[in-house]
Amino acid sequence: MLERKTLSNDLVKLIPLIKEDFEWLYAAASDPEIWEQHPDNMRYTPLGFTKYFQKLLQNDIAYLIVDNETERVIGGTSFYDYNADQKSVAIGYTFLAKNYWGGKYNQSIKQLMLNFAFESLDEVFFHVRKGNLRSQKALEKINAQFIKEYPAPDHSGIQLEYSIKK
Repeated sequence: MLERKTLSNDLVKLIPLIKEDFEWLYAAASDPEIWEQHPDNMRYTPLGFTKYFQKLLQNDIAYLIVDNETERVIGGTSFYDYNADQKSVAIGYTFLAKNYWGGKYNQSIKQLMLNFAFESLDEVFFHVRKGNLRSQKALEKINAQFIKEYPAPDHSGIQLEYSIKK
């Protein structure tokens, strides 16, 4: 299992999420445009976000993403589906406030998480819905390789799986 600890680099800090962080994270997530390509596009609402937040807390390690310069919460992410036998984990449930899209922040966050995972694991997976072009492009930017597509576990569409190996 990965150690639950704060990760940081020049741009961001990833701070392990606790239930008391709900309001901080919701403030960053309450823009409908963030969720427009997601199958649960109501995550910007209090009810939709509550479901997402509860799922995050159930993941192996969920994080607040904090901008080092402003000290503001700008998003969330997590490690999930840890598999000791396969020495793998997935990274996902990630979102960023719109001001942080399309550039160095997502790449920096993913690199920070990949470096941490590869200290003890051999492969990292990413899962994204087929219609979520924004997330697919972000995965391509960090050189994730497409592996397969399959019906989403909740039967809400097609899921794509990507991977990066150590």
